[in-house]
Amino acid sequence: MNASIRTLTPARFWLWMLGFIAFTALCVIIAPLFGSETINFSRALNFSYPIEENTDRFILFAIRMPRIVLALVTGASLAMSGAAMQALLRNPLASPFTLGVASGGTLGAALMIFIGVGATAFAVPGTVLGAFVVSLLTLALVWALAYRSGRLPTGMLLLAGVSVNFLFGALVLLLQYLSDFEQNFALIRWMMGSLDTVGYDSVWGILPVLVLGSIALFMHARAYNLLALGDEAAKTAGVNVRNLELTGFIAAGLLAGAAVSQVGPIGFVGLIVPHAVRMIVGPDYRLVLPGSMIVGAGFLVLCDLVSRVVLAPVELPPGIITALLGAPFFLSLLRSKAREVVV
Repeated sequence: MNASIRTLTPARFWLWMLGFIAFTALCVIIAPLFGSETINFSRALNFSYPIEENTDRFILFAIRMPRIVLALVTGASLAMSGAAMQALLRNPLASPFTLGVASGGTLGAALMIFIGVGATAFAVPGTVLGAFVVSLLTLALVWALAYRSGRLPTGMLLLAGVSVNFLFGALVLLLQYLSDFEQNFALIRWMMGSLDTVGYDSVWGILPVLVLGSIALFMHARAYNLLALGDEAAKTAGVNVRNLELTGFIAAGLLAGAAVSQVGPIGFVGLIVPHAVRMIVGPDYRLVLPGSMIVGAGFLVLCDLVSRVVLAPVELPPGIITALLGAPFFLSLLRSKAREVVV
């Protein structure tokens, strides 16, 4: 076991988790208080007459709360996916979009917008269906390109993901060039990412994947600690590296794919949050994985709050806020890694 990983006692585990839960709870409490419209909370919490006749109650419970819940599950999914990718690739600069999931989802949505598919079976929006299906196909393609003789070399996985990103990015540009003004506008709005929702349909599109994916990753948290020592060390300790990589690859991809299909490619959450949690609690994935899920949920709620109030009444896409925060963070990571190499 990595010498930098301390013995994890139940008391230490719950101390950190309660701290992270307190952060996210604070974000959830603050978020409904602000927005482009000022609401009267005493009136909003008055349930004596129908919601249709109570504007404050409608804004709080039909607009702001669904948006906050969507931000929670989206942020949790992206952060968990990023933590898993960083564990699999042994690289703190990895993110959910390393696998090309974002570009695959964007291509799927672009195809649906280009051919004019609206609602599909079970009233699922065409962009959601297209983004999720192509995200899954992207995972299969990247796996097929990277997998070699029973192994999944991290270098090959990174190269495959980067190649697919470039290819799908070019195809999206082609579709944009061939699209009319209305199609281009719809695609650009989708590519910016949005948490704008009424009701909880988008939440139910992510939540089951989040539950199953997080369970699959939590079950292998100790194995990820061993994997950090190298493939051979992990095998010696009894870890089935191939199954671990396959499970982590699928879980991380599904988490990112489900989030991207519902809200678009909101970047940097899966890069910033796991790295920040690792800086706080250390490299133990028994803490990093659940911590990333909880903090990621609160982080995106906070970013969405900023996007709603910074230029109110105009609402910015939350992807812009995460990018403005993430780009400097990514550059600082690169500088710190460069210093390590020089030393």
